[in-house]
Amino acid sequence: MTKNLYSPMTRLVNELNYRVNNMPRYANEARAFATSYIPAVSVEFKNVILTPRVDAVETDAAYTLIVELAGVAKEDVQVTVENNILTIQGEKKRPEAHTDLTFVSKGRRFGKFERSFKLGENVDANSINAEFANGILTLTLPKVEVKKPEALTVEIK
Repeated sequence: MTKNLYSPMTRLVNELNYRVNNMPRYANEARAFATSYIPAVSVEFKNVILTPRVDAVETDAAYTLIVELAGVAKEDVQVTVENNILTIQGEKKRPEAHTDLTFVSKGRRFGKFERSFKLGENVDANSINAEFANGILTLTLPKVEVKKPEALTVEIK
C-alpha cells in the first residue's frame, strides 16, 4: 500500500510554500504547522530564503524525501544524521561568469542553506540512501519495526 503524503495535503504544501518563500518571519509557525501533519518527520528551517522545497512520500517499507536543489552542484550538498536529526546543507554558488555583468533585475538567490528533519523512531538511520540527479536529491529512509516494551510483572512479597 503506497501512501502519498503530498496529495491529501495540498493545503499544507501551499501554505508552507507561501510562508517560507514570501514571508520568512512565519518560519516557526510554518514548522509547527508542518509537524502537526507529518508526525514521523518534523521540520526545521534555517536560512528561510534558500530553504529547498521537499516532497515527503511514505510507503510500507520507507519514507522518501524528494528535495529540489536546482542550480546546486552535487559536491556542494552534504547530508548528515546526528542525534536522530537528518540535515541537508549546502551552498548555491553564484557563477563566476556573472561577476562582470550589469544586471537589470536580479531574481535568483545564492548562498548557504540548511534544512533539518527529526527522524521517527521507526527510521533506520544507518541505511539511508541518497541519489542526486538533475537538481533533485532523493533520500530513501527505510523503516524498521519498533519493538514495543514488554509488560513486566512485579512479584509481590
